[in-house]
Amino acid sequence: MLTEEMLRQDPDWIPLLTGLPTEWFWQLVQDTHTRCPDYERQRHTRPDRQRAIGGGRSFDLPLVMRIALVLTYLRQHLTQTLTAKLFGATQSDVSRDLRRLLPLLKQALPGPEVWQIVETKHELLAEERLALADLADGQVLVDASEQQVYRAQDSVTRREHYSGKKKMFTLKTQFVTDGDHHIEAISAAVPGATHDKTLSDEIKTVERLPDGCHVRADKGYQGLDKQVSLVTVRNPETGETRQVPRLTLETPFKKPKGGALTAEQECFNQVLSSIRVRVEHCIGWVKNWRIISTRFRCAHEIYDSVMQIVCGLVNWQTQRWQNAEAPAQVAVYT
Repeated sequence: MLTEEMLRQDPDWIPLLTGLPTEWFWQLVQDTHTRCPDYERQRHTRPDRQRAIGGGRSFDLPLVMRIALVLTYLRQHLTQTLTAKLFGATQSDVSRDLRRLLPLLKQALPGPEVWQIVETKHELLAEERLALADLADGQVLVDASEQQVYRAQDSVTRREHYSGKKKMFTLKTQFVTDGDHHIEAISAAVPGATHDKTLSDEIKTVERLPDGCHVRADKGYQGLDKQVSLVTVRNPETGETRQVPRLTLETPFKKPKGGALTAEQECFNQVLSSIRVRVEHCIGWVKNWRIISTRFRCAHEIYDSVMQIVCGLVNWQTQRWQNAEAPAQVAVYT
């Protein structure tokens, strides 16, 4: 059975279990511990709480081991029973800690926003949109990813979740990143049969993007550029006004049926692919956490929270290595 003393005496356990460097893990523990009192106070006083304050079973493990348990489960995606055995807990403890600690970890990590499906007539608020300042380089890269889930028992749900592309039952999530490997937003997960562009329309991706950004997406988003609205710009020298798209959106050329792409079109697709690969890098890093790369075994209700936490961990790691490389790059250019 793992204990806090073992983790401190033999720090090699931490990267083996969680995939995080030892110093990062302890920093996350410290940040989470600082936020825990306010989080517990809010949780105990929420309007829909049915138990009295102090009610319910106490936690058997200290906070540091509960965090290690959750991170180990996210990284390794062992069965909850086996994870519980490693930490001297029970399967119900693992399930309860997932639901209790995910919101707390979310506060300590630079996680992306979760874009929910909105009604067609719904007007987006300012906080529901990306700001140009949020993008490191003014670029937006859009892509979607699917994850296998269990086969549903009823036929309607089975049809909704069956992905013809993956030939399995899946959940689909859209990723929105900048050109510097930062995951800025993800969509709420939808059944795998949903087309990429349909998901984009349902969460109003184009409307959420800032004016002046440069958007690049794959072939699954053909036609998205037609949804870009126009804005009026005025030439300060001549005083003339004209209508221009408020942002630039590019997708690859599709080879026409029975035809072929021109050399210019193929060159454009290659350049676009070389830029778009950055969002695929981000998705690949997210899938280093086995709870995202293997068949999802938990309740679908916590899927968005799990994805947001894993993306937050990836963003955190990205920020750390980029900050570490920054002084070296300055030295080279100076």
